[in-house]
Amino acid sequence: MINKKYLKVINKIKKELNNLYKKKFSGEFKTKKDFQIDPVTKLDIESEKIIRRIINSYFPEHSIIGEELKKKKTNSNYTWIIDPIDGTKSMIMGLSTWSNLVGLYKNNDCILSWANFPILKKYYLAYDNKVVIAKNNEIKKIKTNKNASIKNHKLTINTLHSLRHHKILNYIMNFKGFFKVTGIDAHNFCSIAEGRFDVLIESGLKIVDILPIILIVNNSGAIITDWNGAQNFNNGKVLVASNKKIHNFYLKKLLKN
Repeated sequence: MINKKYLKVINKIKKELNNLYKKKFSGEFKTKKDFQIDPVTKLDIESEKIIRRIINSYFPEHSIIGEELKKKKTNSNYTWIIDPIDGTKSMIMGLSTWSNLVGLYKNNDCILSWANFPILKKYYLAYDNKVVIAKNNEIKKIKTNKNASIKNHKLTINTLHSLRHHKILNYIMNFKGFFKVTGIDAHNFCSIAEGRFDVLIESGLKIVDILPIILIVNNSGAIITDWNGAQNFNNGKVLVASNKKIHNFYLKKLLKN
């Protein structure tokens, strides 16, 4: 069973971040290069500082890995992994699907995942064997679409980055089914967990884009691996599918020479 203090940490983070986002921020960038390639705003930094401060206040012995600030390494078996704002470019452009991602690991196992979407006013939370969505003061369990089939499924990529791989480009250019380039970042993972679509093929991600939300995917019944069918996400390549049959189908496509 989950330690209830972990849930208190998440609730406190959610409250303070929501209060933060009610204020106005200028969206300043560190450098022009950051703006073009990988923008980091004042809001990214401030969000991570808040998340870290709250975690440290409850669990000062835990390690912390965040996207923007220096890694905190301790001898603890527990590590928090943070993406303070996933989808910074979306936030800058005034789109609504940016989020805060927080995951807790015990050794190599994710034991808590939280994805908060402040503008959409909802969050996804996974722990123990459950995953829920909270929206409009209602909390409900979610699950992936187990009825999706190879002949009838919704295929997505987040950006054009995946199309740099010729076998992905060739497959998608000849794909006759339902396909969408979403550009919604972590909301892709949550949408598969919620059963809204069925496959995500993505590359070029960072560890903090993936590891915090592993349990949301797993507890929904969906499957997430790298392109080799393993759990090594250091190369930023991800395959998420709503069921094993579809996952195996796409894994063969990715492994095919």
